[in-house]
Amino acid sequence: MNNNSSVENRLHRVWWIPLITGLLAIGFGIWCFCSPETSLPVFAYTFSICIVAAGFMNIFYSLMNVRARTNWGWSLALGILEVLCGGWMFTWSPETLAVAFCFGVGVWVLFAAINGIAEAAYFSRYSTAWTVWMILLLVGTIFFGFYFLTNPLFGGVAGWLWIGCSLILFGVWRIALAFKIRSISRKL
Repeated sequence: MNNNSSVENRLHRVWWIPLITGLLAIGFGIWCFCSPETSLPVFAYTFSICIVAAGFMNIFYSLMNVRARTNWGWSLALGILEVLCGGWMFTWSPETLAVAFCFGVGVWVLFAAINGIAEAAYFSRYSTAWTVWMILLLVGTIFFGFYFLTNPLFGGVAGWLWIGCSLILFGVWRIALAFKIRSISRKL
C-alpha cells in the first residue's frame, strides 16, 4: 500500500469527526444566545470536569516520569491541586459556580493575553507588522478582561455574546474543515 493510499484511508475514515464537533459547537453557541441563564451552569460544571480530568492527567504524567525527569513533583502537585479544586467546585451551588466560572474565565483571559504579548514580542524578529497587530489585539483583550472583572453585569452580557459567536464561528470552521478533509481524501 503506498503512502497516498494510506493517507486517503485515514482521512476518509475520520472526516466526520470535525463535522460532529462543529455541529456541537454551533449548537452550544446558539444555546448561549437563546438561554444564557441555563447554559452558564452547564459550562461551569463542564469546566469543573475538565479541571478534574486535567488533574488526573497531570498526576498520571508525573508518575510516568518519576525516573525520567527531575521536576516531576511540580506536575504531581499541580494534578493534586486540580483534582481537589475541581472536586470542591462540584460542592458549590450552581449560582456560586456560575459566578466563580465567570470570574475564573476573566482572570484566565488576562493571563492568557499577557502571555500572548510576551509570545508576540518573541516572534517580532520574524514579522514586525504582525507583532504590532497581535499586541494591539491583546491589549484590547486585556482592556475587556479588566472591564469584565470590574463591571460583571456588562462583562456577563458581552461574555455570552463573545462565547456564543466564538462557538458558532469555531463550529463553522470545523464543518468546513471536515468537508475539506473529505475532498482531499477523494482526490488522493
